[in-house]
Amino acid sequence: MKLPIKTKKDWCITLIITFIALYYVSMNYDDRIENIMMKFSPVKMNIMNYPTGWGNLVLVGLIMTILSTIIMMIQKMSRKRILLIASLGFIFSISMFFGFMIHTNLIVGTSKTFHPTSIWINCYDKDINLEMEKDSTLAQKFLTSAISLKALTKSEQKEVKSQAEHQGENTYNIWISFPKKYGQSYDFIFYVQGDKIYSHHGMGTAEDRVFYSDNGFLELLQNIIKENQ
Repeated sequence: MKLPIKTKKDWCITLIITFIALYYVSMNYDDRIENIMMKFSPVKMNIMNYPTGWGNLVLVGLIMTILSTIIMMIQKMSRKRILLIASLGFIFSISMFFGFMIHTNLIVGTSKTFHPTSIWINCYDKDINLEMEKDSTLAQKFLTSAISLKALTKSEQKEVKSQAEHQGENTYNIWISFPKKYGQSYDFIFYVQGDKIYSHHGMGTAEDRVFYSDNGFLELLQNIIKENQ
């Protein structure tokens, strides 16, 4: 079977139209794509700061590679050409995947290289805004402690998650915002429930919670709350 694609121009137009069409269709599955890609980003990355588009490019690149390979085999093209196109397609998808990993690491990394634009704490029905200039010493200690929080090991995560399900204490919401860099702003959003510190590494469900070990942060939080009562 011969397709009505003869010249290089025909191939270019066909590939461009197919790519755009597939990308548009892939946008209907953004939530699923984001859930998968999020697993390969830093644990402190959240859905609000997720750089969209990378996952779609990875998926579309793979589909385009498979389709192009099948079409060229039907057209009985040379093995060298088929291998070349297939290799280029996989290289494109792999490049987009690693591009996503690099981009998300750069975004989360702004928390260590740039000063925050705001530090907001919501405790019960009260909001506390720490100002870097007015409360420089207190805010700096709080910021340093928050940014240096380290995630628990996988085995510890499971144990703490089961404990947290039965813990009903009120939750503190902490939101530390950083300036827009690398085409995306970053907010480290995390919570305190009793003696548990966690953030969401996904859509905000109980399953995607990531728990952190306390490095003195809880004591600092209590001191700030007392000073702002």
